[in-house]
Amino acid sequence: MSEQSTSGTERTTYIDEDGLRIPPEVREFDQQLVIRTPRSTIQHFGSGSVGPFYPMVRADDFGPVDEFRDPKNPDLAPDRVSIKPQGKEPIIYAVHTGGESA
Repeated sequence: MSEQSTSGTERTTYIDEDGLRIPPEVREFDQQLVIRTPRSTIQHFGSGSVGPFYPMVRADDFGPVDEFRDPKNPDLAPDRVSIKPQGKEPIIYAVHTGGESA
């Protein structure tokens, strides 16, 4: 699945039973990594890197805004995630919730 952004091509990732696949270009960070889904915002503190999957983000973090009680980032609905290492610009990815082959 393509994760590169080229003219006219959207960055994508996927989610499966292991969690959200974190693309390699945002796995390394210095102080925190902020992951925003339509439903929630997660701040991962530390330094170094995260693994290829982030299990705290699940398929039910995505969907239409009207399905959430209190959506934190409705502009990302239904299928977008924002990943931002501290000190860098956030990158928006389209999320396929059926796994890599979806």
